[in-house]
Amino acid sequence: MNDNAPAPRRELAVAAALAIGVLVLLTLQLGAPGVTWDEAYPNFPAAIKQGEWIRGLFTLDAPFSKETIDEYWFTTSDHPSPPRTLAAISRLLFSPWLDEVVTMRLPSALIGGLLAASVFLFLRESLSRTAALAGAAALMLMPRVWGHLHLFSLDAPIMAWWFWAALAGYHVIERRWPAWIFGLAYAAAFSTKLHSVFLPFPLLTWAIIHIVTHGNERAQWKRLAAAIAWAAVLTPLIYIGSQPWLWHDTGQRIVERFFGYAEKTGARPIPLYYLGTIYFDNTPWHYPLVMVLFTVPPLILILQLLGMALPLSGGNQKYTWRDASGARLFLLLHFLTPLMLVILPLAQAYDGCRLFLPCFPFAACFAGWGAQLLRDKIPPLKPAVFQIALWSLLLIPGIYTGVAMSPYWLSYYNVFAGGVRGAHRLGMESTYWCDALTRDFLDEINQTLPPGASMRPLSMPFEAIDYYKSRGWLREDIVHNGDPPYDYHLLQCRQGMFRQVEWTLYRQRKPLAAVMVDGVPLFLLYGPL
Repeated sequence: MNDNAPAPRRELAVAAALAIGVLVLLTLQLGAPGVTWDEAYPNFPAAIKQGEWIRGLFTLDAPFSKETIDEYWFTTSDHPSPPRTLAAISRLLFSPWLDEVVTMRLPSALIGGLLAASVFLFLRESLSRTAALAGAAALMLMPRVWGHLHLFSLDAPIMAWWFWAALAGYHVIERRWPAWIFGLAYAAAFSTKLHSVFLPFPLLTWAIIHIVTHGNERAQWKRLAAAIAWAAVLTPLIYIGSQPWLWHDTGQRIVERFFGYAEKTGARPIPLYYLGTIYFDNTPWHYPLVMVLFTVPPLILILQLLGMALPLSGGNQKYTWRDASGARLFLLLHFLTPLMLVILPLAQAYDGCRLFLPCFPFAACFAGWGAQLLRDKIPPLKPAVFQIALWSLLLIPGIYTGVAMSPYWLSYYNVFAGGVRGAHRLGMESTYWCDALTRDFLDEINQTLPPGASMRPLSMPFEAIDYYKSRGWLREDIVHNGDPPYDYHLLQCRQGMFRQVEWTLYRQRKPLAAVMVDGVPLFLLYGPL
């Protein structure tokens, strides 16, 4: 078969194999990263309570009463609950055979597999199989993305649903899918994380430009209107229907959720350590651009920039922004929008790349285009030689980096930053989410601290320590929330949250034990001050 000629059944088989392979690889290490900040609170407790409600659905006296719903479904999180519901169901299904942490992280691994397959299928509509696979591989070989796909959070799901909803809108306008599919996909995205409220802006911009410049047909405007109508109908139905806590006092609780989220975001800015400075608000506009430059592996970044830059040179109509399908403009708008939300004045960013994670599937698609364009520009090179060169350059360093950084993928920096060590010298945040507090380091703490010792967690939540104690991973006799003075200090190297005590320990004291990556500390255990 010609590599450039799609055959639906074969491409679906390739996509299925890709999804299963990614799922298996992710599942093998789901328990490796430490329990993250958002997992310890609120995700794990919320999922466990929801699971109890689901398990007792036919035994509780009044499972749908306001009192019962509030007991099992209330959470201080202002984001939607369906991702936690999926984790609750996964825990109920697999907890007899798998560790609790693994069961609640399984949906993220499944999302990773489906997302890789989706990138491949979308690119395969326009590109060769090699280029489409390169795009899917590029996404999975981004360590920061790979790390998030191991965790139970809302960030990996919204990354996927943003991509899926955008693709649904694209295919509706291109006459491939019925309008209700976009309505359903956008409703799912909106029911995943509130960031999806910004998704219509790039999609509508692309749709209007594409329709006006490619025929301005009445049928296209009708499809666009139908997609908007379906989204308007299905989004509130699914958003409310999938969250039992909203079934009572619906209007009041929706208002509280949305306004509460806005108030908390503005009232409690989360500090960021960036280029040697701590920012409490108004993140420098260039932060997301620098983070993309510093955290996407070099070859993938080059392919991405090649896929983005070549259309600007004109020439072959195939490579211009005004191509027949409008695919490159579609990708560009969706890649830029999550970044622009952080670039805008008064915007705040923190936690590495987490808040603009939805840009990366679109960046990976550009990497696929870069691979295709590179192949087309060097026709004398035999296809087999090109494939060997491409996959060697893509997979060998990618796999090496993934193994070398395991399970600290969220601390990865590329060679443009000088690696982890160079980024540390530049004043970039070393870690932020407690994923570096692994079982091995907990064992070292258990062996180091004497019975009844007090330990003060710094730059991290107490909830993570509480969870470790509840699982028996950290000794119960270690006191972590008592009054000072403390015998020991456990410091997460999230420099944005450092104050005088943290800086004193970090710069002047010798640790008793440490989690290190390339000589850079991520977690440190200290004795008394």
